[in-house]
Amino acid sequence: MFNPLQFQRRRRASEDDESSEDERPGLGKPNSITDEQPLTDVDKQYGIGASLLRQMGYVEGKGLGKAEQGIVAPIETKMRPRGLGIGGIDEKSSDTDSSDDEPMSEVAFESTLPSLYALIEQFEHLGTPVPLKIKEICDNGSETVDIRAALADMLRQLKDVQAKIDLAQHELEQQRRIEAASRERRLALQRVLDGKHEMIEDDGDREMAAKMLMAKLEPQVRVLMDSWDPTDLDSNVPDRLLGYKGEYSLFESDHDNGYQALVSRLWEKKAGDFFATKWSVWQPNLGIALIEDFQELVSEEAVARVYENVLLPKFRDEIGHWKMGEPGPETWLTDWLNVMDERVVDQVVADIFQKYADWILVGWNIEEQQLPAKKVHLSLWLDLYGDEQTRQKMESSVIKRCVQELRKSKLQNADVVQFVALLRANGVRYDKIDYLLENEAVLSWTDKFYSLSDARDQYHYVFDSLVRLYARLLSCYHFPRLQTYLVLALDHLNFKYQTSLQQLQMTVPPTHRFISQREPSISKLVEATENLSLKPQKKISVTLKQLLDDYCQEHDLFVLPESALMAGKAMYRVTRNMKSGLLIYLDDDVVWAKTGTDFEPVAFNELEHYVH
Repeated sequence: MFNPLQFQRRRRASEDDESSEDERPGLGKPNSITDEQPLTDVDKQYGIGASLLRQMGYVEGKGLGKAEQGIVAPIETKMRPRGLGIGGIDEKSSDTDSSDDEPMSEVAFESTLPSLYALIEQFEHLGTPVPLKIKEICDNGSETVDIRAALADMLRQLKDVQAKIDLAQHELEQQRRIEAASRERRLALQRVLDGKHEMIEDDGDREMAAKMLMAKLEPQVRVLMDSWDPTDLDSNVPDRLLGYKGEYSLFESDHDNGYQALVSRLWEKKAGDFFATKWSVWQPNLGIALIEDFQELVSEEAVARVYENVLLPKFRDEIGHWKMGEPGPETWLTDWLNVMDERVVDQVVADIFQKYADWILVGWNIEEQQLPAKKVHLSLWLDLYGDEQTRQKMESSVIKRCVQELRKSKLQNADVVQFVALLRANGVRYDKIDYLLENEAVLSWTDKFYSLSDARDQYHYVFDSLVRLYARLLSCYHFPRLQTYLVLALDHLNFKYQTSLQQLQMTVPPTHRFISQREPSISKLVEATENLSLKPQKKISVTLKQLLDDYCQEHDLFVLPESALMAGKAMYRVTRNMKSGLLIYLDDDVVWAKTGTDFEPVAFNELEHYVH
């Protein structure tokens, strides 16, 4: 009969046996050899067997048997595990190959099976009760291989079943978690439909909610944009779209703003079509409103594309058809300048200045002498967007136009004086004027001077051309290039007339023609003036005439020399229209003006009162 106490004692004894040596005779450590003779290597290796062989006449190194015909080397043995009988292991020589097909012996098979006690423990560890009958067999030590094999097979099947149960439970737990997540996501999406978006915290749920909300909003946004009338400045479409944006903004991310992309796409198409086909540049307020009303809804890229692809071509086309003197960009474009992209503004302004440059060459009435910058709004654009390069471009056009007009003339002194007056009235530097005078008049005059054979003719020619011109211009600037050719001609006359200026050591006239130095291309001539490195020379002295010139230039007045004299002083006409004006002369740092029948002193700030 099975005794539980005896089974427990056996369990404890079994645990103790695993950690201690079996001290039973023959099962523990072998008794030490106590022979008095010294142990040889064979004794040490084979123990008592070697002693018994030696007593039977065995001599090391010789064969067994009477005639020493037996084996010389001892038979090698292998140690068996404790408790394992013969046949438990392969005791054949290591040189002999064993066949894999050789069936395992019953003893070897038995040795691979766990003990009955170990099997019982594993069943109980798995929570499966073992019948008392089996435990009694184990307690009595009457276990058989069949029982152990059957229990081992049952244990294997039980473990397989347990593994399947564990896997099924794991999969069930996973399914429960998926169902819980799905349930939570469904509730989150329901909260979106209920308008309780702030309750969604999970990033994945928020992303899904954003997609769901976009699917809900897209048809509504499309209906709104289809109904939007760009000409209706009181439309509530932008406000309603902003309301939708407030809903969607709870879910939008930095890398994905689907709502803005949707509105931008719809707005860009409709606004672009309207600007291109139905809108006029003379409706700046409407056009700006179409952009500003949607500024918080559409992307900067969409607005930039409308500017680049639609508005800019329309602006440039309007500037191309604009006629100077008529209302132009100052009327319809100035409001755009504060809202357009800087790159677009630069392109439009460049077109405007090119329009002015072209007009100066063909449309400017030079009888006005000074460019009517205020009248045609050139001064406005120069103040707003003019830089050194732009001002240089305007000056270049002025120089080209003045040179064109001078080349059309007979090149008389009056023409040259008018040429200088035009350039000065428009702010061209004196050193540039000096260079232009040399190229356009003085070189040809000098050649004409040397071509005359008679000294008297040369004298009259140089006096009527260079001397008179220099005398009229000297009051405003000391033109060094003009003076150089004048001195050259006068020195030649002094040499011919054998005057007292022999120290000049004048040589024979030059053999080359000065006109060969002339630049015929107006464009290259203007380019040369732009590259002049010479600084304008200072005036001879700071005189009352210089102060008068500066004052009149600041107040859009002109000072023209008169041919008559008053009390031996040069007379001038202060005018605004180049026709009528106020006669004056300068004496002892006083401006004398003919305000009535007589001349009387006047101050600079009184000149505008008398000039009509």
